Amino acid sequence: MIAEEIERRIRQKVYEVNTKLPTVDQLMIDFEASRNTIRKAIEILSLRGLVYQVQGSGIYIRKAEQEDCINIGNVKGISKDFLQKTIRSKLLDLTLIKADEDLSKRMNCPIGTPIYRLKRQRFSDEKPLSIEYTYYNKEIIPYLNQEIAEKSIYSYIEDDLKLSIGFSDKFIHVSKLTADEAFLLDLPVGDPSLIVKETVYLANGLLFNISTVIYNYLEAHLFLQSEHY
Repeated sequence: MIAEEIERRIRQKVYEVNTKLPTVDQLMIDFEASRNTIRKAIEILSLRGLVYQVQGSGIYIRKAEQEDCINIGNVKGISKDFLQKTIRSKLLDLTLIKADEDLSKRMNCPIGTPIYRLKRQRFSDEKPLSIEYTYYNKEIIPYLNQEIAEKSIYSYIEDDLKLSIGFSDKFIHVSKLTADEAFLLDLPVGDPSLIVKETVYLANGLLFNISTVIYNYLEAHLFLQSEHY
């Protein structure tokens, strides 16, 4: 929550680019939070490419070179990456199934566990951006419907269910579009596609979601903040 609020202030230029953030001590006062909590928030902002630290000098705000890019280093959903564009989701399928042997292994749950299976098409300024195939463990995410699925599912999980999304594993590869994928992305069959497979965990380490996202290579640009150690 603190990282989100600091990011909002950066976006709204309350904190100016190429200037220093308030000190950790001042942020502790502003947010009534512990030193460890503020440091964790700064770490999150660093992973998002918004700030960098200079030893002995302070925490500086970076110029947002990565706007309208998909930040593959965080787990907050693309709605918060494309701040300058309108993201719209269209639900193509929502079915409650039971985990078979393969799905139970992938989702680390017993066979027969109720699982929400979703297929969504996502648009950026009404241009096809991606096709999503996602699975949610119903024992952890007890309810999903069309209204929720056509908004931000992650915001629903955090704001309404009060669950804390922690971390994910992402695997990226390229392939060629099938006829169905090409139709949904408005691209020729056989064109390249960027595929991101993700396994997502709550902050307590509980696996609740797996997904395969097929991106329109003309609209999707990836960003990753890296540091030298």
